[in-house]
Amino acid sequence: MQNKYDILVNVLDTIRKKAPEEYKKYHPLDSEFEKLNQARSRAYIHLFLKVKFGILDFLERENYITDESNDAGIDAYYIDVDTKTIYFIQSKFRITKENFENKDIKLSEILSMETDRILDGNICNEEEIKYNNKIQQMISKISDIEDIARYSYKAIILANVKDEIKRSQLQKLTGGLPGEVYNFQRCYTELLFPLITGTFYNVY
Repeated sequence: MQNKYDILVNVLDTIRKKAPEEYKKYHPLDSEFEKLNQARSRAYIHLFLKVKFGILDFLERENYITDESNDAGIDAYYIDVDTKTIYFIQSKFRITKENFENKDIKLSEILSMETDRILDGNICNEEEIKYNNKIQQMISKISDIEDIARYSYKAIILANVKDEIKRSQLQKLTGGLPGEVYNFQRCYTELLFPLITGTFYNVY
């Protein structure tokens, strides 16, 4: 009988295999372990976007994924016009069951989210290196929102975070944004289970 982690990996493989053939990063050979892990990590973000926001189309989800070099510590985002909330997502997928369920994300990785610079409209980091195209597109989309003053912001951490980290401390790490953590348990119960039972997508 498969454990939850193995089922999760199977789901991620199903998601990535539905990517168009030209998106080669999702279609590594089984022997290309590092590339396979990277593809699953990216599919993990797809899983979140699909289940939590009901984005069924692969290419639409892909547009929200910013995980490349010079990504301001932001792996993905989503602008919810219904709830007027902008989500910034930081994700860390682990390639073994033990690590996925027990290893915490490094606080420096959360701290790398440059949400304050992004919301100020900066297109470069402190070293004057331009953010990647996806991040710049995100900045442009946010700046085009006419009623932006009515929007709130939230940082989503798709990873395990040390139990002793308080909500107020997490907010400092995410550039002052309220943070919400999806640890391995929430992944199983709120992402994986709703998908495999067909009960996913409730308004966030």
